Amino acid sequence: MSYAETFKKEYKDLIGRCFFSTWRKLERGLPPRALFSLSKPFFFSRAVANCAFRKRAYATPRPDFLRVPDPARTELRQRMSDYLNHVLEFFPDRLSGEKWIQNCRVEGLEHFQSAARKKRPAILAFSHFGPFFLLRFWLRAHGIPAATLLGGDPEGRGPLMRLKDTFSPFPGVPIAFYSDQLRAADEFIAGGNPLLIPIDAPGHKQIIVPFSTGWTFQMAAGAVRLAIRHHAALIPCTIVDEGRWHFSIKLGEPVPQELLLSKNDWLPAGKHLKDQMVPIFRARPEQCRPDFIRCLKQNAECPS
Repeated sequence: MSYAETFKKEYKDLIGRCFFSTWRKLERGLPPRALFSLSKPFFFSRAVANCAFRKRAYATPRPDFLRVPDPARTELRQRMSDYLNHVLEFFPDRLSGEKWIQNCRVEGLEHFQSAARKKRPAILAFSHFGPFFLLRFWLRAHGIPAATLLGGDPEGRGPLMRLKDTFSPFPGVPIAFYSDQLRAADEFIAGGNPLLIPIDAPGHKQIIVPFSTGWTFQMAAGAVRLAIRHHAALIPCTIVDEGRWHFSIKLGEPVPQELLLSKNDWLPAGKHLKDQMVPIFRARPEQCRPDFIRCLKQNAECPS
């Protein structure tokens, strides 16, 4: 690494630590509404500057019911929301407190609790929709010690990310597993722990699921395969940004156990996950992320 690259990395880390310290101090003294109002102008300016020099993410073709009327405005608002929502990662240890926990409601919690009573592990299948990166933070705040299966390399987690991890609830439970840590993730599930797995991540094994008239969805098979292997409850999980740091998490109906018996036929389970999520996508198309949209393929012969 060159001197310039080293300097840039260290400077970025220093700025990140300053942000981390500043927002933790502000959060301690302000209610969520006041902190949001204080943060919004700064992140709005940053979003405007960022969108001015970025390729339009909403240019990717999508089904009619997922289109938005003003893509440029939608992208700007999404980017600003992302910047604001990432602030919550600076104080994950406080989200379970009285002033924060009411900002995120969880529907369908009984599905996870039912699996826990039966001592079954749970696979929480999610997509790149809404502020998906906050799922494990809010789930942990609600008492669910979930970890996330991620792509990439654990070495890519910089000092700031590792600093955030030290403040996460359930300190003895891993935060995330990466593509080269699948054995550890396997052991985590076998121990009865809940694992968040994306269904729209690139992977070698895919399920081609009918999505809507003329469209299919290339679903990563990892969540279904692991649920079958571990006899785990496979629960669709979606988070919606309701604005001003208010969220809702939907734990949908688990995939019926009879659809998780075959090690070779994953399509019925994939269809169930899709059917549970599509109504939420349809209601909030502006929160569909490019990684999710890229998994949708046009196919004139595909039935609805």
